[in-house]
Amino acid sequence: MAFRRLASLFLLSYLFLFGSLFSYCSAARVSSSASGKVSLALYYETLCPYCSSFIVKHLANVFEKGLIKIVDLKLVPYGNAKVGSNNTITCQHGSYECLLNTVEACAINVWPDLVRPPTTPAEFLLINY
Repeated sequence: MAFRRLASLFLLSYLFLFGSLFSYCSAARVSSSASGKVSLALYYETLCPYCSSFIVKHLANVFEKGLIKIVDLKLVPYGNAKVGSNNTITCQHGSYECLLNTVEACAINVWPDLVRPPTTPAEFLLINY
């Protein structure tokens, strides 16, 4: 039990530090859920090189170190999108990013339980592109 608390504290500290450093990849919201797991929502942009770097270099550690057992992870491919006055959506990296955000959001909606550890960090990039 002490290990779980220590791991949770480490994960929260780790995510806060990198969330602060990578704030331009939108926001990572962290809270505790009713299940006792740490709730983590990562809002990212599909074509943002900083978001891809964060996912491959840092979020992958959550899986590799087994911390995913104590995390309720929610990926939100929305990032820096803006809704205009005429209800059009624009994305920081162009219309292709908006399309990819939509495709990823649909895939997450259709297969919500498909979250599994990646076999390699490169797999994250393949999933994101």
